[in-house]
Amino acid sequence: MRARFTNQQPPVSVVARDGVSYVFICINEEFKTETYPDIGDGKTQESYYEYDYNEIVGPADKIPIDDIREHPDQYINYAYNASDPPDANAYTDKKISELKAQIDADLGPIYKELAK
Repeated sequence: MRARFTNQQPPVSVVARDGVSYVFICINEEFKTETYPDIGDGKTQESYYEYDYNEIVGPADKIPIDDIREHPDQYINYAYNASDPPDANAYTDKKISELKAQIDADLGPIYKELAK
């Protein structure tokens, strides 16, 4: 996939949050300029950086971040594939359970009142 940015991007950016790593790969940079028609006879010129791009999302302990940083070109088409979906979705499952419990706790008294 190709992606455009108004600013230069590092080859690999990593954001880790709640046990999940989000890896952004930008390689093969090309600086380009594009001209668009404007109102009337005017034209607007825009410069941008275009990259071969990939996003990889997965459990922080399962994504080979160090290797991706060293060899981003080898991961430009890589997609994390969880061999054990419940394990890969453990954080999401946990959050859903917590939210359901909170909803039940908040609405429990209302349900009891309505049941009367």
